[in-house]
Amino acid sequence: MFASLFMAMVLGSGLTELDGQGSMYVFTTMGPWTDPVCREYETTSLDLQDLLDGAQDQKVCQVGTAWAQAHAETRVELKPEGFMAMIDAGGEAIDGDVGDVFSRHDVLATLELAAEEDLRVRVDWSVLASGLASIHVELLRLGNLDGSGSSSPPVMIHSASAYIEPIQMQGVDVFPISQGRWRMRLISTHQAMGSEEGFVTGEAQYAQVSTYVSIGDVDGDGAVDIQDVLALLDQFGACESCQADLDDNGEVEITDLLLLLAEWGT
Repeated sequence: MFASLFMAMVLGSGLTELDGQGSMYVFTTMGPWTDPVCREYETTSLDLQDLLDGAQDQKVCQVGTAWAQAHAETRVELKPEGFMAMIDAGGEAIDGDVGDVFSRHDVLATLELAAEEDLRVRVDWSVLASGLASIHVELLRLGNLDGSGSSSPPVMIHSASAYIEPIQMQGVDVFPISQGRWRMRLISTHQAMGSEEGFVTGEAQYAQVSTYVSIGDVDGDGAVDIQDVLALLDQFGACESCQADLDDNGEVEITDLLLLLAEWGT
């Protein structure tokens, strides 16, 4: 099994799980499509408890020197000190002495959360897609806690779609999570084909570590200090999706500076 991919978010007291659901599909086949010499597959529906307990599946076909495998695993853990989740999936197909060898996986995992208070989060992330594979992860606000309001554009999107050449990215995001209902969604897929050069293996990997920081911590380094003041002044004025927009109103202004000063030294 390939290395597990982890995503961790340290939860504040105002963030709790509301619901979780998803699906998992793994498929392998070899030989003629209408008359395969081997075909193994399974589709699994996932609910909140499945995500918390952990769900995984793997299917393998092997005939002579031909080999196909697809695997998928996902799990979510909620703890007082944090939120951890992982998704790890991919596969390979080697024609050998059979031909028409193919594997595929699809994973969809969704977690809905409630933020009882305004929070701020630092996200350290990396993504890798190779072969014929893709990964997409997003976080967006669904509305108010009482069910009113409408969804907003995602505050975080990490996405990659590979075609033979691997795509690897990493970065750090810092943004506010305002009081309300939120949804995090993870999607991955791959297709591996033994007869197609460059598509023998496919992997979609994503890892994220998200940590709550002080509201006034502009750069998310864990301290509210002069560096945050300088970053705020550099972005002063109308500034959509800027790190220094602490109250998330589309403008860096005096209210953001007051929020910063209120947490000076934390």
